[in-house]
Amino acid sequence: ADHILISGHDGGTGAAQWGGIKSTGLPWELGLAETHQTLVMNDLRSRVVIETDGQLKTGQDVAMAFLLGAEECGFSTAPLISLGCIMMRK
Repeated sequence: ADHILISGHDGGTGAAQWGGIKSTGLPWELGLAETHQTLVMNDLRSRVVIETDGQLKTGQDVAMAFLLGAEECGFSTAPLISLGCIMMRK
């Protein structure tokens, strides 16, 4: 793979059942840090691009993602709220 996406448990479209949304997954910070460290230890980090998403809302979230090893960040919550999506306000 030349592109790895780490998606946190807080993200998602809202299409899943409520129990599935609230009871599964881990924060993107854990997945991102573990992925970055594993790739570095195996000398594979220079071969892939890591992207993260899942409730990135502030500049602090973006800075933390970059410090933990991400090179790209995906956003949907803030743009959808600004467009009036009522599902994203919950």
